[in-house]
Amino acid sequence: MQTVVWSDSLELGHERIDAEHRLLMDIAADIEVIVDDGGNLAVLQSLYQEFHRLLQIHCAYEEGLLRSLPHSVFGAQVDSHCQGHARLITQARSVADGSLPEGYDTHRVFANAYFQLMHDLLIDDAELIGALIREGRHAPRPMPGHSSSGYGHPPV
Repeated sequence: MQTVVWSDSLELGHERIDAEHRLLMDIAADIEVIVDDGGNLAVLQSLYQEFHRLLQIHCAYEEGLLRSLPHSVFGAQVDSHCQGHARLITQARSVADGSLPEGYDTHRVFANAYFQLMHDLLIDDAELIGALIREGRHAPRPMPGHSSSGYGHPPV
């Protein structure tokens, strides 16, 4: 299994969104290692819980920004993107609660599909967040409590 690895090419130019993407991808990489090593379920569940918590914060913030784009130009794309967020959150909640979503037999199969959806949304972000930046419709702020080492964020 191979998650998306963070690189400078994924930088969108929005400090908070880029920091959150990096953090989510770091946790995804940790999940991948545990799944590849046989999947200690207690550790996996803990990581999925942290991932779910951060994902909810990230998606709410990002969607608030995206909704400021002109609906006539970006409405359908923003709606589709937000639906992708909803799928990510629903599936993350399921594994955070200790069960695989319907249709997945193993954590490996789930993680492969999940990380592909994350990748697709990151690619979509490049266009949508790029449009926000070009139009000057964002006020980038770092994620509350963000530190570049580890996941140690206070609840928001």
